[in-house]
Amino acid sequence: MLRSLSLLAAFAAFSVQVQAIETTDLQVQSAAVGEEDSAIAEAQPDPELLQAENIVRISGLTGLSEQARNIAQQVLNEQAAPIGQQFDVVDRLASQWAPTVLQQNLISVLTAKLNKTQRDRLEQTLDSNTLKDVRSKELQAIGQQSGPAYNSYIQRLRANPVGGARLELIRKLDQAMQFSALLKATREQVYPQLEAVISDWKPPQDWQAGLEQDVLEFLFYVHRSTPNNDLERIIQLYTRPEMQLWLSGVRKQLAAG
Repeated sequence: MLRSLSLLAAFAAFSVQVQAIETTDLQVQSAAVGEEDSAIAEAQPDPELLQAENIVRISGLTGLSEQARNIAQQVLNEQAAPIGQQFDVVDRLASQWAPTVLQQNLISVLTAKLNKTQRDRLEQTLDSNTLKDVRSKELQAIGQQSGPAYNSYIQRLRANPVGGARLELIRKLDQAMQFSALLKATREQVYPQLEAVISDWKPPQDWQAGLEQDVLEFLFYVHRSTPNNDLERIIQLYTRPEMQLWLSGVRKQLAAG
């Protein structure tokens, strides 16, 4: 922006100096060139904003918007809520959970909590091949959740619970990702809105424990073929200081509403 203003000032000074010998057409051309250059300069994207948008995108945290919507829709369907109540819930949730609103909130947390060096490190970590592979496995698992393979695996897991070192690693992974914590913060914001609209509805008892169990089962499925040493590497990536600063900031932002 400063560069474009300097250029426009130079054009203005030049026009004054040569006014006696230049034609009106030349003055108009100079002004047009200055305006075009200014427009080009203003159109240049902010590198820090582009980086923040990329971090938010590859983090996958924008999926919390869909989580909020799915939670609300499930309850509305179970309660056979009339259309008026459905619109009321949508309006209540939009101010925090609309995709564009959530994205801006995530960017705000990122730029407020992390400096440039920390954002660079966070982006590098999120863009690592290891976490790219993790996100790919997670997306595949999400697509399979309603299918027979996923359900069969969960049934076997419940019939023969995994313990020991493997269970401990999955718990550590959940804690490092703040997976359960972020989903819990999401529900704690969505449930009161549902209660306000559907007067005779209450959240399930012990829903927090059920949520944590669902998350652990999901992570068991995602990493069913991931060796323990690879899980340890993933946990190390998620426990890096800049990652924890980012995730904790997001969780607190969600909890604040």
